[in-house]
Amino acid sequence: MRKLAAFIFFVSLVSNVPAQNKAKEFTTAIENKHQKKIFMSKKYVTYDIDIKFGGNSHLVGTIIQEPGGGKIKITKKDGTIILFDGTNVYGKGIPAKAKGGARFDIFTWSYFLGLPYKLNDEGTIWSDFSDQKWGKGKLKSGKLAFKSGTGDAPDDWYVVYKNEENVIEGAAYIVSFGKGKKAAEKEPHAIKYNNYITVDNVPVSTNWTFHMWSLKDGYTDTIGEVQLKNIKFTDKADFTIPTGSEKIEKPKF
Repeated sequence: MRKLAAFIFFVSLVSNVPAQNKAKEFTTAIENKHQKKIFMSKKYVTYDIDIKFGGNSHLVGTIIQEPGGGKIKITKKDGTIILFDGTNVYGKGIPAKAKGGARFDIFTWSYFLGLPYKLNDEGTIWSDFSDQKWGKGKLKSGKLAFKSGTGDAPDDWYVVYKNEENVIEGAAYIVSFGKGKKAAEKEPHAIKYNNYITVDNVPVSTNWTFHMWSLKDGYTDTIGEVQLKNIKFTDKADFTIPTGSEKIEKPKF
């Protein structure tokens, strides 16, 4: 019986090798093109951000974060502060009804900036490598999902698209935060990365457009846009929890 169990385990490992090799090939090519070693060697990255959805302003302010997302701080133009100290999220000036949105903001925009460097984080699962519709043509894509318990929304998934030069062109995704996977999969969206510039030899997209999406059609109608300015790396940051802040707990769905 033990020999049979060991054999089954061995077969399982062997059968996963092709998928693991594909995942490694797909992600490593992106990481190399996006200069992961340089990006991750920096202490902090900071940038001004202007987010609009449906023609309305969602967030205007400055974000500073550790490259790996260990610590993140958003200082809004109106003086509101959202801070992740690596363990907990805190907010200053956040209305009670907006606390869930604040927790969404602190993790979402920093994740979109750091996506090329998050592809092999703990808990990531890759599958479904294929050429799929993106714009007027097709691009190589892979599906990124997460193990249970990963982050605030482990049910989220992404379909990451890269071009022939291994630059990320965009990603489809669902937002299960606050509504669950089933409801989120009824309205998947996509982020399209535009206007890349280089900052200390690291390519960074300065314009993100958000779209409706389907696997058949790729990205379609535009629903939002993000502009990034004053992107730079720095050795200085203040992640002190501001006086008068409240801890924003992870919601239970």
